[in-house]
Amino acid sequence: MPQMNKNQEIAKIVSIYALIGCAWIYFSDTVVSRFVYDPALVTKIEIGKGALFIVCTSFLLYFLITRLSARINESISALSDSEERFRLAMDATSDGIWDWNIETDEVYFSPKYTQMLGYEPQEFKERVEAWSDLIFAADKDRVLAVNQECVEGITECFEVEYRMHTRDGQTRWILGRGRAVSHDGNGRARRIVGTHIDITDRKKAEDALRESNDTFRLTFDFSPDSVNINRLVDGLYVDINEGFTRTTGYTREDVLGRSSLDLNIWHNPADRRLLTDGLLQKGFYENLESQFKKKNGELITGLMSARIITLKGVKHIISITRDITEHKTHEKERLKLEKLESLGILAGGIAHDFNNILTGIMGNISFAKVFLDTAHKSYKPLDEAERAAVRAEELAHQLLTFARGGKPIKKMVSPRHLVNEALSFVLHGSNVKGIAEIPDNIHALEVDAGQISQVFQNIIINAAQAMPGGGILAVTAANEEIAENNTFALPPGPYIRLSFTDQGSGISEENLKKIFDPYFTTKSAGIGLGLSSVHSIISRHGGHISVESTPGRGTIFTLRLPSTGASYTAHQTENAVQESCLLRGGSVLVMDDDQMIRDVASSMLVHLGYSVTTCASGEEAVEVYRSAQEAGHPFLMGIMDLTIPGGLGGKEAAQQILSFAPKACLVVSSGYSNDPIISNFKEYGFCGAIAKPYNIGQFKEILGALLPRK
Repeated sequence: MPQMNKNQEIAKIVSIYALIGCAWIYFSDTVVSRFVYDPALVTKIEIGKGALFIVCTSFLLYFLITRLSARINESISALSDSEERFRLAMDATSDGIWDWNIETDEVYFSPKYTQMLGYEPQEFKERVEAWSDLIFAADKDRVLAVNQECVEGITECFEVEYRMHTRDGQTRWILGRGRAVSHDGNGRARRIVGTHIDITDRKKAEDALRESNDTFRLTFDFSPDSVNINRLVDGLYVDINEGFTRTTGYTREDVLGRSSLDLNIWHNPADRRLLTDGLLQKGFYENLESQFKKKNGELITGLMSARIITLKGVKHIISITRDITEHKTHEKERLKLEKLESLGILAGGIAHDFNNILTGIMGNISFAKVFLDTAHKSYKPLDEAERAAVRAEELAHQLLTFARGGKPIKKMVSPRHLVNEALSFVLHGSNVKGIAEIPDNIHALEVDAGQISQVFQNIIINAAQAMPGGGILAVTAANEEIAENNTFALPPGPYIRLSFTDQGSGISEENLKKIFDPYFTTKSAGIGLGLSSVHSIISRHGGHISVESTPGRGTIFTLRLPSTGASYTAHQTENAVQESCLLRGGSVLVMDDDQMIRDVASSMLVHLGYSVTTCASGEEAVEVYRSAQEAGHPFLMGIMDLTIPGGLGGKEAAQQILSFAPKACLVVSSGYSNDPIISNFKEYGFCGAIAKPYNIGQFKEILGALLPRK
């Protein structure tokens, strides 16, 4: 029962008692004095009246006190129930409760409060001097400051998040709330009560969400792909990443608040409808390949995936688009390469047979010329036929180089001869005039003549196409010594510098950077392989190629190729001396599956003074060579065809011969002039190589280089 109500009840009882007592005395005395005059009787009446007063007031006091006691008991019972409900509520809640009496500095902590921190209530009282000692050091000043503001009456209540240390050394996040429930006359709080809520899990979830958002933001912003978010209802862009800007050229200011229709970014509107229909049906769309317009109008190919998401209760579309323009280009190039590989296989077979036929043609022509004086009327037609056959040989060789690659098969050549031949071959019948200014002392080249001829011809073809109205193509050459640490990244030594200068339309700076790229071409009917092949061949020869051009003023291609350091005339003299000292006589073995080649090779070798044995297969060559070796009449040389269909080829046959005749002089021959065995013959046990088609002059060279001299 509240203290004020109890005092009021007591005052009420006293008042009733006093009122009734006064009334009794007044009325009883008045009645007695009016009707009784005998003093003795008055005395007796007074005594009886007093006794009756005591009895009546006793009953009255009993009634009033009993009533007061009942009310007090009711209040006590209600208070007990209230306290029990409060205790049950305290026990049931997961929050900690605290009550701070500021005047006495006593603080009550509920069991839940202490349990949150890992303490039992009694243990908390004994071990913790002040609750503030458990606050994380970095948060302590901030928490005490908001508490102090509430104590001083600056704030009525407070709410603060902070960290506290638990009994086992862990850290828990706490949400502390407090309210002042009474104040003194100066407005300072006398008592503050509050709650203590463990929000560690919530903070972890918030941190995880924040980390997830940060990760999404980082992924969104720094993704190399184009990422954009659009409202579903109207398609307006609400966010884009840097990848979108890089890919399309549009800035955030250009696109935010506008739609893809406003920007006209879809090259094919039907693709956009396909995307939106898929999103509305399934909620997502994956791997839509479409073309998009950049800000500058350039078309790119993108691979787009999109999904409907909800942001702040509003449906949006998030789209990720990967620029696959370069990939599509590479895919086209790969298909071209696959076609070229197929072409290479076909070309290899055709070239092999073609070279076999050319060997018969060129061998017989060169052999026929031996018996004719240069003044003979048949000599010139034969010479022209031989030159045409050489061009046919170069055509087959270029086809193989173009389609299959391969290391150069080097021999000594005259750069003047290669340049003049290429100019004559390409510019014959055109309105472009070729001028070659090559000094007599120009050094010889040790190169693959067919591949370098292909280089010259491709450059000349490009120059001629750049001058459709005619003009002059000037070719100059000079010996050059390149020092170490040069700008061309070439090894130091002697080189020949060849320059091809045309008067054509020139090349733009943008195209100049891509001129040697595979499949790059500015010609509508071109495939863009000419100059890339030129670059590849020059690189395989250890050289360097550069190009300078000014639009409208022509182009200069400059080649640097390693030279021998001596003129071609000096090498010719040396070869002539070697040939004059050549040891005649002896036996040569020719192995080839083609009867025509065996016949022409045999004829030329017999003319040069050798006896010849021929065979059609590797198995037969091994047996013939073994028999000659055992008879004491070994062959001076064996010329072995590399490829024998359905039989033992030159490589395998040579290995068997070398097993019993390790000093055998074997020469590999093949119509596949780009076969690696031809360029690396020594690795396979051969002493030399001769590519088909060949003539009597080439036979003289190989015999002079390998056979003993007088």
